[in-house]
Amino acid sequence: MFRFERRDGLARLGWIELEGYRFESPMMIDFTERPEFVDKIDFGFAPYVLKDFDEYRFRVLRSKDLEITVVTGLNTLSPRKLVETLIEVRKSSFKPLYAVSIADPKNLPLLVYMGVDIVDNIIPILKAYSGVYMLENVEFKLDDLKFLPCNCPVCHKSSPEDMDEELLAKHNTFILEKQLKTVRILIKNQDLRNFIEAQSKFNPELTAMLRILDEKSEFIEKFYPIFKKTKMYANTSESFGRPEVVGYFKRALEAYKPEGNVLLILPCSARKPYSLSRSHKRIRGFIDKTVEEIIVSSPLVVPREFELTYPAVNYDVPVTGYWSDDEISFVSKKLSEFIEKGDFDAILAHVEGGYRRVVERIGFDVIWTSVGDVTSPESLKKLRDTLDRLDVKQFDLYKSIFRHMFRYQFGIELDLDFDVRGRYPNLEAYSERRIARIDLNYGMLDIDIPIAKILIDRRVYFIEIEDFEPKGTIFSAGIKKADKRIRPNDIIAFYNSRVIGVGRALMSGEEMTECEGKAVEVRRMERID
Repeated sequence: MFRFERRDGLARLGWIELEGYRFESPMMIDFTERPEFVDKIDFGFAPYVLKDFDEYRFRVLRSKDLEITVVTGLNTLSPRKLVETLIEVRKSSFKPLYAVSIADPKNLPLLVYMGVDIVDNIIPILKAYSGVYMLENVEFKLDDLKFLPCNCPVCHKSSPEDMDEELLAKHNTFILEKQLKTVRILIKNQDLRNFIEAQSKFNPELTAMLRILDEKSEFIEKFYPIFKKTKMYANTSESFGRPEVVGYFKRALEAYKPEGNVLLILPCSARKPYSLSRSHKRIRGFIDKTVEEIIVSSPLVVPREFELTYPAVNYDVPVTGYWSDDEISFVSKKLSEFIEKGDFDAILAHVEGGYRRVVERIGFDVIWTSVGDVTSPESLKKLRDTLDRLDVKQFDLYKSIFRHMFRYQFGIELDLDFDVRGRYPNLEAYSERRIARIDLNYGMLDIDIPIAKILIDRRVYFIEIEDFEPKGTIFSAGIKKADKRIRPNDIIAFYNSRVIGVGRALMSGEEMTECEGKAVEVRRMERID
């Protein structure tokens, strides 16, 4: 049995119960101690790869364990086949997934990221008997070491000459277990992806597996949070395929409905949200008209209406001034797709350097307004003079931000008359009473009961619960129906015959009716008269 606590993509934090034992997940089976419950696991008599060659014999000989999904023979597979196998297995069941004899300290984070709940220390033991000394990211031949670069309980009292196979196996196991503990913390903080992108660079096969996994985003996205508190670090080429980036563009391009007729393209800033940066304050303070704005970054392209939305509100990239051709092609394509969503009478590009190279590829006529530095007096004067010559259609940017964020988050229109109050970026929307506020921690809208009623009426991002009044947490056992669009961290509406409320999802909508554990964190609730 698996009891759910928290999710970060396919990685799960929770508790596994096996034969009367209870373990924190993800967990490691330690074969240096040979726990009793291992003898009760049905490992089967055939590796998973047999399924591709003789499906009938595989069905006869495969593991038929009722409590966990056991997959053997993974260490014989190519990176692509390994990823495809784990995704295929995870699609078939939410039971704890045990990947036998494949984990080492380097690949463990990625295995867990791909949905593996249980690993073992068979590889560290085998490496020990081959004289291999393991650390989190590297391996050494024990014979080549003049000292032990570790302070674990084994190494602290030993020298390379003292290490026999048994002691080395214990050290390697300690390193694997230490990595596992790190992964648990990363899952809890929803920061596993940043760690994996860095970790994958230690091994070409890990890089290949991560890229192949990102090709499977259609399955992964239902479990991956669209909104997170964790900063997104776009430090590698793999960042272009990470679920946050793919999900952002998918939703933003669907939700973008520009209300102005003049577009201004601007470079990004180090400070987020962009509007609070010194450069954007100076540029926008020089303009006395409200125009549509799109900010160019890498890998993101962000209309001003989405700058308070995750990941745009909380990301960082290395700034070198150098743009690769792949970056320019990717960003210019996304910029073009946003521009195509509008009906612009004029497009102004207030950019320089690599940003200009991006805009030069979009395939639209633009008016260049920057002269050297985008914040120089000459550039700002040219920008203002250009806008003064144009017939600019005005609109309420703050209201447009709420409408866009609502479409982005829930996929429907916000068909209410409302006012916006507060000081940017801490904005709230009111329609007789407060209906929503911008949650900068997660880069999303936090809604109130009036919006919850709309979601329930429209049958989106809602759950129906059994006839009880929830307190702080709603467990999956108390859920009757759940919208399958729900992802972890989503703000959702819940109801029954007695109450209506707002909560934050802790698991996907699909899991809410199929798994056990914490499903929703209650935010606010009202009784139904």
